[in-house]
Amino acid sequence: MSDRPLTKTTRILLIYLVITMSLCGLSFYLAYAQPEGASITGTPSVDSGPNKTPDFRTDTGGRIITMVLNLEQQNNAWKAYVGNVTGTYVLQNANNYSIYEWPLGTTIEGEVYISRNDSVNFTSGAVTCATNAEMITEQTTFGMAASDTDSINNTFNSTNHTAFTAGPGNSFGNNSCRAIATWVNDTLQTPSPNAVFQEVALHDGANLVYAAVINNNQFGFSN
Repeated sequence: MSDRPLTKTTRILLIYLVITMSLCGLSFYLAYAQPEGASITGTPSVDSGPNKTPDFRTDTGGRIITMVLNLEQQNNAWKAYVGNVTGTYVLQNANNYSIYEWPLGTTIEGEVYISRNDSVNFTSGAVTCATNAEMITEQTTFGMAASDTDSINNTFNSTNHTAFTAGPGNSFGNNSCRAIATWVNDTLQTPSPNAVFQEVALHDGANLVYAAVINNNQFGFSN
């Protein structure tokens, strides 16, 4: 190697190469980074369900009327969040000015995490499959009994789901946690690693965390 001093052009070139290598390394790491907090854009719509009008009939006396009564009652113990996920990879300062942004492309992989707590611990090894005892503790907070049909432990009554990673050091193999697959177009799904709209019950040592696996271009509960 020559002992001549670096020229200005050479210095700029070396700096450019270092920046390029840093950017490439960062974009590789982001695929395994800890989950970030998402912002809610727009005004979410709220659907509180149907307002059922009771049926009626009139019968004169002296008859025995045999009938079947069918009722659907809204479950007020649960709520559902549905919609689309958008986002970008960015290299940004504290004032949200980007030096570069990467498009996510057409095939997105990831999860949406929801918890009652405003902070979830995603450090390595902190997130585990929610145990039955942890789900019972959570539902007790809401006055649910473990024997209730719609309790958390009875709702998440399957262990069939796809493999996924909740940040570095928090990997879950196929069929390792309690999970469900929500309905599609008003039709029951059988939970499996290939089902769409899977939801998995996790725990970060302090909080129950619901992990919903993101799907690409799939029909939802209302088609």
